[in-house]
Amino acid sequence: MDSNDLKIIQRTRMFAGLNNESMLQLLHGSVSRQHAKNHMLFEQGEDAQAFYIVLEGWVKVFRPSMAGDEAVFGVFTAGETFGEAAMFIGGRYPAAAQVVEDSRLVAVHSRVFRDQLNKHPDLAFLMLGAMSRHLHSLVNQVEQLQTRSSAQRLAQFLVSLAPVEEGSAVVALPYDKSLIAHRLGMKPESLSRAFARLRGQGITTDGNRVLVEDMVRLQEYGEEGPMRERLAGH
Repeated sequence: MDSNDLKIIQRTRMFAGLNNESMLQLLHGSVSRQHAKNHMLFEQGEDAQAFYIVLEGWVKVFRPSMAGDEAVFGVFTAGETFGEAAMFIGGRYPAAAQVVEDSRLVAVHSRVFRDQLNKHPDLAFLMLGAMSRHLHSLVNQVEQLQTRSSAQRLAQFLVSLAPVEEGSAVVALPYDKSLIAHRLGMKPESLSRAFARLRGQGITTDGNRVLVEDMVRLQEYGEEGPMRERLAGH
């Protein structure tokens, strides 16, 4: 892992606030690996031997049903982690994980991670702070689902993925738009309507790329109050 990888890891909610030395202690022996599209990382019911950090690409966590379809519980991209809950309790994965676009991930082995926390109790306290911030973020996500329109949630999602904070930008999305819809708490047809509404905010789509004319404008739209957004006809 290079310095850019460490910057991505440091912005995950799980490692937020840790310095490089502390992170490297917790990541002892972990390396980044490339995984091709459709690769299964783990199956439901397997021993939780690792949790994962996404450096590039997209991963879905899901549970297959007897009818042959699947329930998607989460979609993760660069700067996010998954599988850590099962790792902390030393149990089994409650769902399966599959790479949905060519991705680069770090698998952090559960035993090594827990050993490092046992050897360095100060790191455990830092992790408690990071997990508390993660819980606060989840509460904010629930609030956004309740108070923001589908177009506003999509705007905030695009802002979170953009490589820049100002000016124009190109945002890469996974080809399967149903995964994005699930992540944003809406149906696929609602996602299509949300993209249409964002055209008035300088958004155009080209395959799996979204072209943003003005990042600040898009961010302001996503942060508008719900009443103002309704009055604007969205």
